[in-house]
Amino acid sequence: MIIWFSGTGNSQWVAEQLAEALNERMVSAAEALTGDAMAFSLAEGERLGFVFPTYSWGPAPVMLELVEKMQLQGVPSFCCMVTTCGDDIGLSADIMRKALAKRGITMHSAHSVQMPNNYVNMKGFDVDTDEVRRAKLEAAPARVARVAADIAGAVATVDVVTGGWAWAKSHIVRPWFVRHAMSDAKFRVEADACTHCGACVKHCPMHNITLTAAGTPEWHGRCAMCLSCLHRCPARAIQYAKATQNKGRYYLGKV
Repeated sequence: MIIWFSGTGNSQWVAEQLAEALNERMVSAAEALTGDAMAFSLAEGERLGFVFPTYSWGPAPVMLELVEKMQLQGVPSFCCMVTTCGDDIGLSADIMRKALAKRGITMHSAHSVQMPNNYVNMKGFDVDTDEVRRAKLEAAPARVARVAADIAGAVATVDVVTGGWAWAKSHIVRPWFVRHAMSDAKFRVEADACTHCGACVKHCPMHNITLTAAGTPEWHGRCAMCLSCLHRCPARAIQYAKATQNKGRYYLGKV
């Protein structure tokens, strides 16, 4: 079983590739949380994998929430995490390992897969250049195949790009980010650009967006900060405060 979370498609694509290569079923973390369907049952000998994006050098908070709340029946024969990242993941593997250990689950392996950047909400952060994005997408299939081979062989490994200043990034920057930079209160809509198409509603994995009577989106405080709404708006009408006005947009099509 592969439990996955994704906003702009990077982690979903990785989860799909792994599920196909390993003949595993997929379970959406977002649907489980929003649908209050937190009971999971493992068959004898079944593996358990978690696929999610890196958020500020840590696991996506929504995935940690799922780990805390899930009701798991059965013991996985092998437990792994695979996290997508723009560059490096800091101490994400250690954070996830400890979160699972609190639930009595041993994490046997961790892998990271570099994918195109999508975080644009702060100064100095933008999507990758076309050249960098293409290079990452071209390298991704071989990387995921390697990850699948390790999981299939039950290889206990930590095969990740930790990066420099990992402790400070994961234990100082990340807690600040989770506390102060994940509110949906700063999303805004450029009224003259919004076409009221509802794409933001459709693509929000947390079902956190509805349209007002006037047809413009509004957010309801259950945001995972995946930025799917912002990146998938065909009219570029959604902004985050003033930080994203002149930033690029990205979501994954077919690799």
